[in-house]
Amino acid sequence: MNTALQSNSSAARPAAAFTLIELILAISVMSMVLSGMVSVLYISYNLQKHVNESLDQTLPVEDALLTIQHDLANLICNNSSTNGGLLIGCFQSINQTNVLPSQVGPDFYTTGGQLDGLVPFGDVEKIDFLLTPPTNRLSAGKDLVRAVTRNLLSVNQMPQPESKRTLLSGVQDVVFSYWNGTSWENSWDSTQQTNLPYAINMKIIMAAQRDGRATPSSYELVIPVDIQMSTNLTNPLP
Repeated sequence: MNTALQSNSSAARPAAAFTLIELILAISVMSMVLSGMVSVLYISYNLQKHVNESLDQTLPVEDALLTIQHDLANLICNNSSTNGGLLIGCFQSINQTNVLPSQVGPDFYTTGGQLDGLVPFGDVEKIDFLLTPPTNRLSAGKDLVRAVTRNLLSVNQMPQPESKRTLLSGVQDVVFSYWNGTSWENSWDSTQQTNLPYAINMKIIMAAQRDGRATPSSYELVIPVDIQMSTNLTNPLP
């Protein structure tokens, strides 16, 4: 009899379950947790996007400025007519001849070339900077191109660049100035001043972007020129 009463009371007892209030609280807590996770993911995504955009903008600029600095820091020039300037030309920013199309600034003769044992050229290069129409039609401004000429012994015609590489896009203008030791000059002629400037200032003026992105208005490089030629000529021995 007792056994029958116990079984009946067990069958009549309701099964344990969550109440409606507990379900609402659990769903609310899960919603808050998921909302926080989504917010963190969204912030992380935007942060990564901004970092990538910043790197995409700054890395090409840093690479271009380092390349230009390397070129101008290794300048050499010839102000003597005894060898006809076969390997090294004069440093002239005005009255230049055989200027390349879209060239800005003078011809820079540098010793920055790399010797790899595969090409029959030395380390002397002629570097010219060009402002050419943009390869990307949607880009504002022009492309700043670095033209390299290594075969400087061409006798039939003026040597032409063997390679061209775009350094920067969206450039409006490039302005050079030259330090004479006391002030900056807008032009330089080593045939008249018998030497290289003590420093060169290169200002790259950027064009306004069409998509409205904020970019620096200009970049400026001041490169000291360590090599100076001696003007003391000695008479040859009899």
